[in-house]
Amino acid sequence: MTIGPEWVVFDTNIWIFGLRQQPEQPACAQVLTYLPQLHVKIPRQVLLELQANLRHEEMREFFRLLHRHPGHTDIRWEQVELSRIRTYQQRGCKLGDAAVAAHIEVLGVGTLVSENRDFLYEILGLPCRVLRAADFLRELGEVE
Repeated sequence: MTIGPEWVVFDTNIWIFGLRQQPEQPACAQVLTYLPQLHVKIPRQVLLELQANLRHEEMREFFRLLHRHPGHTDIRWEQVELSRIRTYQQRGCKLGDAAVAAHIEVLGVGTLVSENRDFLYEILGLPCRVLRAADFLRELGEVE
């Protein structure tokens, strides 16, 4: 396993696809099973997006999942400076993505796990490396 005790961020889509166990995104659900072995920061923007996109029961399942693994997740409600968000918008990020990138920069997180094609292929100068869920699992040693 090459992912050590460093903190990672799961993008909103990883949580949504994983919690819903989307059949077309099986790696996302599998990534969530690794919470007991990882350290995952959850920035404000991701929480806001989850609240906007998950049904009430799904949100409850999200928090149940976090409570089953205390010490492995860190919810961060702090806002980031608008100037940091604008920096990432100027690099091509949509507003929500720019806020996620700004949070990651402020939190000093080195890895974002995402299925967002903008993060994966289109935006340069992100403050971290971006891995698809399947690639993250490969680094964990789960998938060859």
